[in-house]
Amino acid sequence: MPWTHAVVGYIAFSLTSHALARAAPSTRETALVAFGALLPDLVDKPLAWQFGLFGGRTLAHSVFVAVPLSAAAVAAAARRGRPRLGLAFATGYLLHLPGDLLPEFLDTGRLEISTLLWPVTEGGGGRSDSFVREFMSNVGPYVQDIGATILAGELSGQLLALLSLWGLTFALWVYDGMPVFRDGYDWLRRTVAQQR
Repeated sequence: MPWTHAVVGYIAFSLTSHALARAAPSTRETALVAFGALLPDLVDKPLAWQFGLFGGRTLAHSVFVAVPLSAAAVAAAARRGRPRLGLAFATGYLLHLPGDLLPEFLDTGRLEISTLLWPVTEGGGGRSDSFVREFMSNVGPYVQDIGATILAGELSGQLLALLSLWGLTFALWVYDGMPVFRDGYDWLRRTVAQQR
């Protein structure tokens, strides 16, 4: 699911940031990690599901687009004296690609990299005639399955790993000072104080 890409990107960027810069991610960096992590799906899924162009994993999922775009983001941010912003975007974006391969690899033991090589290969994912219908048909059963599994107390190894990943991310985010939420709360508090 798309949000798992954002979680993995955040963990990677936060741990790297602490290790190399001894600093927690800022709100802008956190937002750019999430944006980069979601960008391939924000581009390819609507193109495939709403407009019937390409497939669900083609243009933005291709290493021929992801690597140059990430490098350009890093270079542009460095030129402006904000290299961490470019690295945040690149971390989220570039981790999305192997993140799409991992579930199939865990299920089948095959690493299907052809989906990353569009236009040399056909890419992957299907086409549909409605973004909303396709999104709901993918997300709805997933959420229902997780809810039913938790309520039944039948936690699989995969679900336990996913819940652990979310728990780790939440703990790391709190440790980092809750970027995005913290700045949003501060902005709201200042706005309310100005209205008095």
